[in-house]
Amino acid sequence: MRVRARVAFLITALLVGGGAHALWAQPVEVEGALRAEYEAASDTWLLEGSPVRLRQGVLVLEAHSVRYRGREGTFEAAGGVRVVYGDELAAQGQQAVGSVRERRAALEGDVRAAYRTADSPVQLVAPALELDFARRIARARGGVRVSWAEASLHAQEVWVDGPSEEVHAVGRPLVRWQDLDLVAGSLRADLRARVVWAAGGVRLEHPTAVAEASLAEVLWQDRVAVLRGAVVVRRGADQLVADQVRYAWQRGVLAAEGGSRVVVHP
Repeated sequence: MRVRARVAFLITALLVGGGAHALWAQPVEVEGALRAEYEAASDTWLLEGSPVRLRQGVLVLEAHSVRYRGREGTFEAAGGVRVVYGDELAAQGQQAVGSVRERRAALEGDVRAAYRTADSPVQLVAPALELDFARRIARARGGVRVSWAEASLHAQEVWVDGPSEEVHAVGRPLVRWQDLDLVAGSLRADLRARVVWAAGGVRLEHPTAVAEASLAEVLWQDRVAVLRGAVVVRRGADQLVADQVRYAWQRGVLAAEGGSRVVVHP
């Protein structure tokens, strides 16, 4: 036990005192290292633990093994990887590469992340995730699942903008919220305002009606969708075609604007 404590202390001391190149940031501290090797030629630490933990300010990296290059401030981590940035974000995966200096990390292998917002956290599951801590942006790809409050999102690519608390999705994203489904070519969601903008082959499905349009603005608080561009709404055999339609789906109320045509079947 005393040997392990001494190894951890020496690693911390060398990382802190690594010369002029270490002055670009706060000290990097290492905890829980059960095995440590140092390659002077490349200024690289080979660290193992269960887990070994690297900490710099509010940024924490945990893994079973880490290769840390002190001169460059970069790392490669494998096995039970977990990255935490203060109380704002936590992510885990099977492997990761990144830079402590540039405040970034890329995780792969059944990645799961939680991104805190003012209302409730954004939960994200994806094969791969890129994190930019300096800009507070998370980008996931390869079949992404996102949940937030009572809504869920499935898309090929999703990125979360922390400062604006916005979620962007492409690759035919599908949003489900209670009994409403919304699918489009791309979408942007403002989590603070609870508004979603969708574009490209928009389709909205609810037990009261099915609507198609070029664009949609969905106001979650009001339970209203404003559909624009070649709008077609079907309620059973009845059909409404218009330039713009305001659809209050919970009340089952439709209001058309501009040129419109209605087909009602008895």
